[in-house]
Amino acid sequence: MIRNIRRGGAEQVAASGGPPAEAEASGGSVNRRRLLAGSVAAAAAIPLLAACSSDDDAPASVPESPDLAESPNARNVKAFGAIGDGMADDTAAFAAACEGADDRLVLYVPSGTYLVNELPELPSFATVIGDGGDLSVIVYEGSGTLIEIDGKQRIAFKRIGIFVTGESSTALSISQSFRCSFDSVVIRGNHSGDNYPQYDKQRGVVLSGNSGGTAFINSDINNFGIGLTSKCIQNYVTSSKFTSNRIGVLGTGSDHNAGLSLTNVEFVSDNNPNTTDIHLIVDGAANDWWLTNVWFEGSSTAISIGGSTGGPSQFGLINAKLAAREICLDLRACRQPYLANVALDPDAGSNPEEIRIDSTNCPEGTAINLISGSAFDVPVSLFPQNWKVIGRGVESGSTFVSPVVMRKSNENSDILQFQGDGFRVTAGVTASGAWISEDAGAGVVLRGPDGRYFRLVVNGSGQLTTEDLGMTRPR
Repeated sequence: MIRNIRRGGAEQVAASGGPPAEAEASGGSVNRRRLLAGSVAAAAAIPLLAACSSDDDAPASVPESPDLAESPNARNVKAFGAIGDGMADDTAAFAAACEGADDRLVLYVPSGTYLVNELPELPSFATVIGDGGDLSVIVYEGSGTLIEIDGKQRIAFKRIGIFVTGESSTALSISQSFRCSFDSVVIRGNHSGDNYPQYDKQRGVVLSGNSGGTAFINSDINNFGIGLTSKCIQNYVTSSKFTSNRIGVLGTGSDHNAGLSLTNVEFVSDNNPNTTDIHLIVDGAANDWWLTNVWFEGSSTAISIGGSTGGPSQFGLINAKLAAREICLDLRACRQPYLANVALDPDAGSNPEEIRIDSTNCPEGTAINLISGSAFDVPVSLFPQNWKVIGRGVESGSTFVSPVVMRKSNENSDILQFQGDGFRVTAGVTASGAWISEDAGAGVVLRGPDGRYFRLVVNGSGQLTTEDLGMTRPR
């Protein structure tokens, strides 16, 4: 029997077909974020979706998936004895449905909650289809791994929910496999801030063994100790969401291999400090990490990149919002970081360090339009000297390795200016090429043979003299 499922909120949403990950509270009933962890409350042992098993809630007939119409190899698990009521053991029915299947298998899992002890090995090119991530749910109470894909190609899951409840269970492991896909799949564990660290060892997805090309599309990975672990490159997450994981995504192995591409992805959690520590961490030497159009909120640290053994060869963060309680972006080690159009904000009631960069292990990088939630821009002083930093009206760290050519745009515009406090021009080069100093203190400084510095100055009569500045190089 499935335990730790609270009657009412989570059951009613699942029964109505609404996604628990997106349910909203009204009048103090079901809180959106708490609902994600509603299945982990230490309540009395109640069968999953017991409310859904009544005659009033049950569908009049089992719908056939439209994907099955053109597939002569489709197998409906209910035709092989699956009950799907959240109480009966449907392990044997799934095994029978897959028995003798070749690489054309299409396994249909109608709406229901299917309790299993294990799932059979799927052949390459198999497809598992349900009626929705919150309608067709496979539940696993064991302490091992529910779905293991090893040495296979192009296995696909669509519109399926996967829920693991064992304290150290793993929902999905992919090794030595390529081009698998998970479309509109909900993968859920039991971790929450209220029960931490009871389910801290739960794992959602583990990618290892040089697997590549696997894609998670329009999917949710929620309530795990670690939502997704990557030990290989290159896999993809797009239009998906990580919610209330202790660690959302972990890149690990420190063997220059782990990498991931994330596009249009949301990382969120509640304000309980026990719920989410770090949304995304790469803990050592790794390969390429590319993040585009991503959102982070609700964690101690939003992103931590690199460790004592090194970091990614590339880390790109483009069009992002990072909010956190302690550190928004911690760049500990990375060969080539690139940050563009990033907003750094505090989580509610906090004052985090917006960006921290290890100048020894991240000596060079690029930052373009980093916006601070507490100031006009992220201060240039936070970046190491060799970083290229471009903000609103500010550019630093330029290096020229060839002649610089400047052309006039009109007769009245300088082609080069030096500006002081309040953007006051202190010196410039006019369109004709003439050098003009607007301030006597900004005149030409020369160093004499004995090491002393002298400034060329002009008096009221236009006579040129020198001013002794001593042995210290002026600033």
